[in-house]
Amino acid sequence: MSLFYTLALLMAIVCSVTAQTFTDCDPLNATCPAAPALGTNHSWVFNETMDSKIWKVTNGEIDWTDDGAEFSIKKKLDSPTLQSTFFIFFGIVESHVKMAKGHGIVSSVVLQSADRDEIDWEWVGYNTSEVQSNYFGKGNDTSFGRGGFHYLENADTEFHNYTTHWTQEKLEWWLDGNLVRTLKYEDALDGKNYPQTPSNVRFGVWPAGDSDNRQGTIEWAGGVVDYDAGPYTMVVKNVRVHDFHTGKEYNYTDHTGSWKSIDVVKGNSTTVDQLNKEPEKSMAQKWAELPQAAKVGVYCGAAAAGVLLLAGGALYFVKQRKKGRLEYALDDAKWNNDRTEMNNLQSTWKTSEWGGHRGYHPVN
Repeated sequence: MSLFYTLALLMAIVCSVTAQTFTDCDPLNATCPAAPALGTNHSWVFNETMDSKIWKVTNGEIDWTDDGAEFSIKKKLDSPTLQSTFFIFFGIVESHVKMAKGHGIVSSVVLQSADRDEIDWEWVGYNTSEVQSNYFGKGNDTSFGRGGFHYLENADTEFHNYTTHWTQEKLEWWLDGNLVRTLKYEDALDGKNYPQTPSNVRFGVWPAGDSDNRQGTIEWAGGVVDYDAGPYTMVVKNVRVHDFHTGKEYNYTDHTGSWKSIDVVKGNSTTVDQLNKEPEKSMAQKWAELPQAAKVGVYCGAAAAGVLLLAGGALYFVKQRKKGRLEYALDDAKWNNDRTEMNNLQSTWKTSEWGGHRGYHPVN
């Protein structure tokens, strides 16, 4: 193995952890809230805004189009990210993705748990013919050689199917229906580095090659990002997630981080309830469901309202006409009074001006 290849592996491992690993509460060190379960098998088409109770945007903005959800880097430090509010405890995640092309740009599909177990698909934007697979146990990045590199064509212009099949015994990465990698539990430091705790699903793109990042990160990402040449866009079209357990939530019963310590709490999954929730009905649907008697009542009410409206309009019209006539009469009277007063003034002026004095005399 060449020195360059070894360094590339090291950079990939370190940078992946830096970019993707974050947790609100670490069950290895604290008593954390239970993780809400998916508890079912469900597919989504990302061509419209997702239900915020199931998928939440944790950073930046996502454009929802007919082609899929677009995660775009349009300016410095953009890093749009979407993650599920639900968790799966072993299962299948199938994603149809177009990577973002560009030096310094990294696209990713990640499963991650609260104690930083992690399963990755990653694309480095300068290489559109390769996808990387990776995993971490409890955020441990002390060992090398865990990254995988898989050839494919046109990853930036064609949708490919990237699937992880995850059980307590083994982890598989499938590319377009072909098995490209298998990790057994015992081969990950005797299970210590094996991802094995409830994880949510995350999609995102980030500028690993930003000029302010560490040199090692920039080199792994393929160089410094040229923001003026963007935008750089990753597209996610279809997603299927199958949770291998059913229940309400997943609870850590101790601080070991072992799959054996996870208690599957029985009950109704809030995600399943939300998925099965009837969509809000349109006005046409609500009308169609009304009994005939109610419809007749609505018709009668509408007719009565129409009659009242017409009557009110007619009354208003009559009042306006009367008002107009009155205003006209008042204006006419005022005009006549003004004319009479003017005639009187003129007569007085003539009398005064040309009266017995035969000269000008002010009018009082």
